[in-house]
Amino acid sequence: MAEAKEYQRARRPEQKEERRAHLIAVAQQMLAENTDLRDLSLNELARRAGMTKSNVYRYFESREAVLLEVLGEEWRLVGESLQRGLRVAPPAMSIEAIAELFTGAIAGRHLMLNLTSALPSVIEHNISETRIRDFKEGMLSIEQSWASQLHVRLPELSLEAWREFLRFSGALMTGLWPLSHPSDRACAVLSEPRYAALRYDFARDYAQSLQMYLRGLAKAKS
Repeated sequence: MAEAKEYQRARRPEQKEERRAHLIAVAQQMLAENTDLRDLSLNELARRAGMTKSNVYRYFESREAVLLEVLGEEWRLVGESLQRGLRVAPPAMSIEAIAELFTGAIAGRHLMLNLTSALPSVIEHNISETRIRDFKEGMLSIEQSWASQLHVRLPELSLEAWREFLRFSGALMTGLWPLSHPSDRACAVLSEPRYAALRYDFARDYAQSLQMYLRGLAKAKS
């Protein structure tokens, strides 16, 4: 557990950034302990961070704003994982290799997937347009960077095609992740042989879907 400590009011920019980073780190730890996003409360976050709730509001307008910041940090970590994979990959990569690399960078990050799947239905409903715009700008920057790097490895697809691929991959994980993690009661029903065709495995189905989409893009662009 993150060590709780009482903070004095931050006045200098570096102090404010330290408080903000501390709150994000504590929120990440809380979400790692309990993956139900609904259970993250600002009261508990303030207590665990050693702050008052009013101090938390100096940095985040709502619990959803905290979740959005955590999601941004999670995407940064996904980017680092993708970068590590690209550094050891051959200069030219196949569609299959890229789909597997992309899946490997994402499939193990359960917190990121939980937050991404909740982004349109929960998180974006209680934050300001300014916060949403800042987040979208960050996602556009990530998309452009990743598209450029993937284009170098498979130049048969244009930069625009790679951006389209990344847009699709985000939509796919938003739907596929909750489908592959149903409730306990749904799991009990799906365990029956009759419903085998309705079961989803995230890593397997995500990689296969990415491969099919990339093949379709390659055929359309040829």
